[in-house]
Amino acid sequence: MHLPDSQPDHLTDLSGKLRGLTEIILQHCPVGDAIQTDACADLFDGRAEKQLLLITDGQVKLERQGKAILHFERGDLLGLSRALQLPEGKLVVEESASFVPVNRDDLMTQVNASPELQKHWAYFLICLATYYREALTLEKRAHFQPSTGFMSYGPGETIIAQGETADCVYTLLEGKAYATRDGVRVGDIHTDEVFGALAVFTRQPRNASVIAETDCSVMAVRKEDFIDLVEHQPQICISLIEEMADKINQLNQQLAAS
Repeated sequence: MHLPDSQPDHLTDLSGKLRGLTEIILQHCPVGDAIQTDACADLFDGRAEKQLLLITDGQVKLERQGKAILHFERGDLLGLSRALQLPEGKLVVEESASFVPVNRDDLMTQVNASPELQKHWAYFLICLATYYREALTLEKRAHFQPSTGFMSYGPGETIIAQGETADCVYTLLEGKAYATRDGVRVGDIHTDEVFGALAVFTRQPRNASVIAETDCSVMAVRKEDFIDLVEHQPQICISLIEEMADKINQLNQQLAAS
């Protein structure tokens, strides 16, 4: 099995383990005569609840609410959720595919008869659950990945201007920048530092400008996306609090020195 788009190497390896375990588990299990299916919108429509299908050729797509979730290929076993009366989306065949039918009860009898197969079966289920968990994590991460813009600034150019509306939060990817207020330099911006967030949270105009001191590469995240990002990745908020604490300490030291 694999995700509709590209997938990380560890999921590809996990998919290979699942196919290998399927082969071991079904090695001595009785199976039915091979069948071939043309394109169809629901592979299991009209089939017995206890029937599983092992793909021997072609691909099958798992859909939920019209969206492709997974693609299955040769060596993948289909229908386990359905055979156990659990929720499952539609399994769609877009082109012809070949299968070997397996009866659920025959499979369970085979597994229960051998302690070794029971271990393989448990490992199979753990690998399957791990694959789905990782796939869900990737889906959630992609869903909350903000729209970003990457910009470059030369020395002396203004990245954000005092008094303007706060539409974005910025991260300095490369270079050096500094903050000014009413023309007075009030702080430095370092690589990987997030800036411009305070005005986003307070919904106030920018209270300072940020100027590029050297060539700078900057990533901008829209206000709405940044708020979503903070909600789902609280560590960003912690980093901002730490940076603000550092700024307050710097200001206190400057006041004490003066």
